[in-house]
Amino acid sequence: MKAKKAIPFCALLALLAVAASAGVQEDFAAANRLYEEGKFAAALHLYQGISRQVTDWKVLFNIGNCHYKLENFLAAKIYFLKARKLRPLDRSISKNIAMVNRRFPAAAATAKPDFINRTLLFLESKLSLNSLSVLLLLALLLLNISLFLLLTRGRNKKIFYAAAFSILLVMALGAYHISRVDALGQSNSAMILEENSLLRSGPGEDNTVLFKVDPGLEIQIINHYRDWVQVTASTQIAGWIEKKRLARI
Repeated sequence: MKAKKAIPFCALLALLAVAASAGVQEDFAAANRLYEEGKFAAALHLYQGISRQVTDWKVLFNIGNCHYKLENFLAAKIYFLKARKLRPLDRSISKNIAMVNRRFPAAAATAKPDFINRTLLFLESKLSLNSLSVLLLLALLLLNISLFLLLTRGRNKKIFYAAAFSILLVMALGAYHISRVDALGQSNSAMILEENSLLRSGPGEDNTVLFKVDPGLEIQIINHYRDWVQVTASTQIAGWIEKKRLARI
């Protein structure tokens, strides 16, 4: 594509992106108005449409609120947990999860993260994936400038140290960015959906029943075998369960 043709094309893409963003903002405002008016089903329909266009914790959080008002408590907890995945340590999300957990008294409390994991959760709550991408681009720009100066000005200690620092920064930010993207796409978190769900000693109904677990219980998936998954909810609760009885978070 020639440069003269590329410029209008890029401008058109930018205009379409702005228009789409404006449309999402209008839908979000309309959904909020419906929610405030007590029209929870209509608001839910709009929020769900927005969630298919953008991934935003506020949208997921509001979907959870709509489900709670409509007394769909399992669905409400699923969306609160999805919102928490994008916004760890947010107090409003934690408060609503605690609120909906009162509907599931058998749901075990999740273990508190250690210092390292809590630090990572704090970073995730303060640093969005888009902001992380911008930082990575800036680090790459700094690396390119450092390498250019190193090649044009020769051996200079300050430039050499700047280049070395830039390489380490790009590697660290790149690794963290990849881990964040992978975490969004491949979650091992899940929740029990069905009544009378059984954890067994192995994959298959011929294995020994270890525990009976109730809906609303948060679990972590640690292994797969055909239509069965090995899960753990705590140091005392673990076993194999049918995949169809779970909802991925």
